[in-house]
Amino acid sequence: MLLTALVIIVVVAYIVESLLDHLNQGTAWNPLDKKIAHLYDEKERAKSIAYSAEKTQFGFISATFSTVLMILALTYGWFAKLDEFVREQVTNQIQISLIFIAALGVISWLINLPFALYGIFRIEAKYGFNKTTLKTFFADALKGSLVAVLFGGALLTVLLWLYQELQSGFWISAWVVITAFSLFMFMFGTKLILPLFNKLKPLPEGELKAEIQRYCASQGYSINRLFVMDGSKRSTKANAFFSGLGRSKTIVLFDTLIEKLSTKEIVAVLAHEIGHYKKKHTFSMFIFSLVQSFGTFALLGWLLNYPELSTALGAQQQSFHISALAFFILFTPLSILLGLINNSWSRHNEFESDTFAAQTYEVAPMRSALEKISTDSLANLSPHPLYVAFNYTHPTLLQRINNVERK
Repeated sequence: MLLTALVIIVVVAYIVESLLDHLNQGTAWNPLDKKIAHLYDEKERAKSIAYSAEKTQFGFISATFSTVLMILALTYGWFAKLDEFVREQVTNQIQISLIFIAALGVISWLINLPFALYGIFRIEAKYGFNKTTLKTFFADALKGSLVAVLFGGALLTVLLWLYQELQSGFWISAWVVITAFSLFMFMFGTKLILPLFNKLKPLPEGELKAEIQRYCASQGYSINRLFVMDGSKRSTKANAFFSGLGRSKTIVLFDTLIEKLSTKEIVAVLAHEIGHYKKKHTFSMFIFSLVQSFGTFALLGWLLNYPELSTALGAQQQSFHISALAFFILFTPLSILLGLINNSWSRHNEFESDTFAAQTYEVAPMRSALEKISTDSLANLSPHPLYVAFNYTHPTLLQRINNVERK
């Protein structure tokens, strides 16, 4: 019965995702509002729609493959067979879980490797975005694996030890550990992890830095940690982001952003990022994520009392890793609901940061920066509202323009 429920959840999630993609493609050629209709000529819009369609079609193939594979794995007990194989090699329960999870990670990476390579080196390259070399791709994979083993492995070992000692009551201690680790990474991840993959350099002296300093001084914002990142190493797409709290707060501008935007447009983007700090968005989102993880761990701790989670996947005995795997599949519907809430809140925060930038700097460069970033990445200018609700962390371009122009 539980196995059937797991399969149904996997299938329904796949159907929902596919329907959303279909709806989104159906609105691709909808007439554009006059405020944004001029951003693409006919040829450019056709290219944008073709890019979106190709990514969607490829995503459908990838999702179909993954879904079929998951259904087969659940139906034929492949997870249980992997568990049995690991148990034949070692007897320590913590080691069994660590090896099982590591093996599952490696298998998943190998299965997804052809799709990742095609997406980057075929689709992204076809539309002029990819700058990643095969050497960089595999170096990233190697470094990512090492980070996962060092940080993820250590964290997982602690969680498994807590479960071994406390059983289903482990979840409170586990949540505390996860919270402490999340806070550490939230504050210092950009400083510790990002430099392993990208070069971060302080913004050099010049017109841009002088204009940024003038703006930041007007807002009482310290720019001790303002960096330029070599995003062009992997993609031509422009971006910027804010991270950290207190003295660890950091703003990172992609070199592609500096290359493609004017000085005023870059300052407007930076003003948007500072808006996140001033409005305490990063802090509030972090707290909300902790509340969600608290509920998730509480539910996990409760359901781990039921051996049916493991036996549903064909395992002969209950184990943390098999039960956790079944739990996270069961959690999918709630995860989708939480995703809707998180995305809605994120879009609200983006509106507030846009408003902050427009009010404290200038509307015109804010608008033109939004337009350039969107069209440069061949963004879909007429996405379906439902697709936006489920998948967009930022409002649509038209929504953002309407918002800043009201200020």
